[in-house]
Amino acid sequence: MIKRKQLGGGPEWMDLKSTQDYANVSERTLREWIHRPVDPLPAVQVEHGKILIKRSRFDQWLEAHPVQSINSIDVNLIADKILNDLKKVA
Repeated sequence: MIKRKQLGGGPEWMDLKSTQDYANVSERTLREWIHRPVDPLPAVQVEHGKILIKRSRFDQWLEAHPVQSINSIDVNLIADKILNDLKKVA
């Protein structure tokens, strides 16, 4: 397999092991991110089920998910939205 180098010195397409090493997270965490029902981590599956993640897309995805301060989360707003959605279904 020919690896295309990026300016950062690593391959542009990374397998799960390379992505684990790059981001210092577990394979389980990566798989959870990839299979999230909302806003999943972009990945592709190639021959024999191998999963590849494009480094630049991974960086963009991570940057779009900063940690929120617990004080910045409006629990009342979230609860109201859930209750309104439930009323619509009922």
